[in-house]
Amino acid sequence: MSCLEVKERNCRAGGIENPCPLGEAMAVDVEDLWLQALDAQDEDDRDEMCRLSDEIIDADPDHAEAWWMRANLELPQHGEPNLREVSRCLRACRKSIEYDPENRPAWWRGGQILVQELGMLEEALVWWQLRREVSPTDPEPLIEQVAILADLGQYAISAERLNQLWAEGMDAMAHSQLMRTARLHETVKKAAEREKTLIFRPWEKDHPGWKDIEFQRKKKPANEQLTFLMLAGPIVMAEVFLWNSFEFSGSTWIPMISGFLLVVGTVLIGVKWSKTLTRRLNRPAYNVIRATDVEMSSGKTCFPNDWRPLKLYQALLKYRTTAFQERLEKVVEAGEPLPQKWKPNIPDMTTVDLIFEEE
Repeated sequence: MSCLEVKERNCRAGGIENPCPLGEAMAVDVEDLWLQALDAQDEDDRDEMCRLSDEIIDADPDHAEAWWMRANLELPQHGEPNLREVSRCLRACRKSIEYDPENRPAWWRGGQILVQELGMLEEALVWWQLRREVSPTDPEPLIEQVAILADLGQYAISAERLNQLWAEGMDAMAHSQLMRTARLHETVKKAAEREKTLIFRPWEKDHPGWKDIEFQRKKKPANEQLTFLMLAGPIVMAEVFLWNSFEFSGSTWIPMISGFLLVVGTVLIGVKWSKTLTRRLNRPAYNVIRATDVEMSSGKTCFPNDWRPLKLYQALLKYRTTAFQERLEKVVEAGEPLPQKWKPNIPDMTTVDLIFEEE
């Protein structure tokens, strides 16, 4: 249960507007309230945490820890949050970092909400740039910016941002960050090798990528496991039958090991081929994802409405979060078209780079 649900339940039970008012004549000891809130957190008493964090914030609006507690309480314990809950959580995160810019978890939570829950990619770029200005040597904001730029198809800028990760003075990356950076580098590298016309730009109405979507709009995205079975399965079966038809003299271990290695080699090659083929077959699906990302980031529509009920769009929509789907529905209902000359609004992300150059 989120903090909002707790407050609404208390309001209904008490029949009053504000279930936890501060007595005007009473002096509030914020530190004592905060200690009580921490005790409630240890006992996992969310109702009490909501009540106490409300009192603390009313008494001391600059209390960063209380705002961070509120941010965590705004999200439900189980299941995905809805649009209202993530919006309230983001507001609390903004308040928390306003009064405590070093609150790294709040930065991370807010960034994830902007990208995964609200789809506000341009706003997320600004968010992570503000984080960079607070902690210029932290690689996390740069990695997040590179991922967002890649989602928007801005691969040239992504490559420039990747180079900054190895600038002198940057903090060492954790193993998970190194792995993600390697994947992003591979994505950006492959995009650089492709023709510019193959990089889908949804804001261009005549882009060839729309034709790819139109051709596949009535089909679901290709499945890599199914593609592998269809591709490598018959080959492996043929190898087994063919190998069993041979008569080997002498030791039986050598034919057995040779046959095993042959099958393993075929499987490994089949996995590689199936990944490549699935990626090509799913190019229209990637285009749909980018088009919806642009719609969410801009708040304007560019995807044809008569394609939305079809299999490709609906299959991909199921992978989005509840809040993302709710906000996308509002954008579609508003029906405001994307301006003809619209382009992603990329903020200045070099404000901290000068520090490294001057040093």
